[in-house]
Amino acid sequence: MTSESIPPFSSLPIDKSGPPYNAWGLYGSENEKGRLNLITAENIKRGKDTITEGITINLNLPLDFLPVHASRLPLEHNIKCSGHSNDDILNFNTQGSTQWDGFRHYPYQNWPEEGKFTFYGGMDISEASNKEIKKYGVQNYSDKPITSIAHLIDIPLYLSKNNLPSIDSFSNSNPISLKIIKSCIKEFKINIKSGDILLIKTGFIESILSKSNLERNELKNRKKQGNQSCGIESSEEIWKWHWEKGISAVASDCPSYEAWPAPSNILSCHEIFLAGWGLPIGELFDLRELSKQCKKFNKWTFFFTSMGLNVPGGIATPPNAQAIL
Repeated sequence: MTSESIPPFSSLPIDKSGPPYNAWGLYGSENEKGRLNLITAENIKRGKDTITEGITINLNLPLDFLPVHASRLPLEHNIKCSGHSNDDILNFNTQGSTQWDGFRHYPYQNWPEEGKFTFYGGMDISEASNKEIKKYGVQNYSDKPITSIAHLIDIPLYLSKNNLPSIDSFSNSNPISLKIIKSCIKEFKINIKSGDILLIKTGFIESILSKSNLERNELKNRKKQGNQSCGIESSEEIWKWHWEKGISAVASDCPSYEAWPAPSNILSCHEIFLAGWGLPIGELFDLRELSKQCKKFNKWTFFFTSMGLNVPGGIATPPNAQAIL
């Protein structure tokens, strides 16, 4: 499916009995891949053709990265020695470090009525929380690897070059607007096509790593402030732009891709992207080295590969992601 064949945004919701802006059933009632269906062989070949420098760049924070959400526990790593060899035993939250959110992670809130929560395809909270049910799990990110041509939108670099105010990583009060995103794309001569992957750098990783563990714990326990963090704006024009560009997956270096928490008077990108469209959201991607190399070569488009954990029915997964320039 190309951008030309994507139904117009005005046609949403596809399932008229479902929640606002949903695309349920667009790829067939049994299809579980969501927007990953937009990644074609042509996207992958275009990605391969961007490789000019032969440089591979890790996009994953360590698994023992201190989680930014208070409810998520850090990695537990034990080594079992049998006398002649060693085994690793890991216990970790798949959303404690760099991650892809799966389609069973975040639902439409209070839809179709107060106290109801509806996930992609109409799955309810009891189904999404049942490990015996495998549908819409992150195994789909292995069956259809999140691998395509990708683009880096380096917001801090754009703001600095244009003498604009910098981002407060720990506030949701000034989200990144579509105007800023479009201006950045124009300045760095980025051309987004259907099936491409979008990475947005906010500078959050630099900000969080500048804090001590004590300071980071204090940040993630800001209950009165709602554990605020930076990100893109949640708005209809943002959703329309992502839809009509045919973007197949999004990721950022901040905790929620969108500024969090989203305003209470509007749906969140998590609701629209995950529960509505089946659009994978990547969070806490380490974009520091990628930013340096993109700036060095003035090259903002590259080949991106990701193969998540093949956990049937899984909620989220480390991405095991890299960029190849």
